[in-house]
Amino acid sequence: MKQLLGVMILTIVALSITLGQTPEKKASQSKPTGEKVSSSSSAEQELISLDKEWGEAGLRGDTAVLERILADDFMGATPTQVATKAQNIAEAKTNAPNITNATYTADEYTVRFLDKNTAVMTHRAVEKGLDKGKEYTDQHRSIHVWVKRNGRWQVVASQATPIPQQSTP
Repeated sequence: MKQLLGVMILTIVALSITLGQTPEKKASQSKPTGEKVSSSSSAEQELISLDKEWGEAGLRGDTAVLERILADDFMGATPTQVATKAQNIAEAKTNAPNITNATYTADEYTVRFLDKNTAVMTHRAVEKGLDKGKEYTDQHRSIHVWVKRNGRWQVVASQATPIPQQSTP
């Protein structure tokens, strides 16, 4: 319960920062506090590249990549569960043999640096493929909190929200 509460609080704070709704914001400010403190485009591109690598590794069950990208204190939340690093890796490893012909495409990235070692990222992702031979499509929006420790970026928190499928008339 404490983990779920912690993830919920982190998600609310991160969303508030991302949306520019910080409590100290004054009417005269045009940008939210903490936006792009040290946002070199190379750091943004590194995080986007890591995020895409993470998505692909999840499909393949590539535990070495997941071990490197997910921080030891990682906490991820979806509408149905909260998972630690170990749980996330175990699920990817279990599901990977059932997934074939899969693609992972992510876009609509925003990256905001809170300081030189902390970034909040949002994006949209679409995963398509076959799960046990049955076609599937998963679309979601995510928010991730990245921290740079010992010279490398790792994700410490993540929240994924499904995007409902549009039905065609």
